[in-house]
Amino acid sequence: MKPSDRRLAQRFCLAIPLFIREWKSLTPETKVQSVNVSESGVYFETDAPPPEGEIVRIRFDMPTEITGDATAEWCCTCRVVGVRPTCPPGGLLGVGVRFDYYEITRISIPTPGPSF
Repeated sequence: MKPSDRRLAQRFCLAIPLFIREWKSLTPETKVQSVNVSESGVYFETDAPPPEGEIVRIRFDMPTEITGDATAEWCCTCRVVGVRPTCPPGGLLGVGVRFDYYEITRISIPTPGPSF
């Protein structure tokens, strides 16, 4: 069985801003963009990936397409589970992280439009 066949959560090809920093670090967040997102993790590409096994904090707005609810800001503690070269070689590196813990820190409730 291929590893991709063992995934438990559906992946969504969504490009959303991610704000990443090392766990328990006071360094500024690094902004990257997701390639795909699921309820259990996120995949992104970067030229400065954290090492595999490292714990990172990621903050982002989890879209309605994933949760079925209003857009919410998630602050996640994650483990880097894979760092791989992307195509073409020599470019960015792909990083897969697994959400180990998350907090919902803000929920965006859409404002209703005018009723006629």
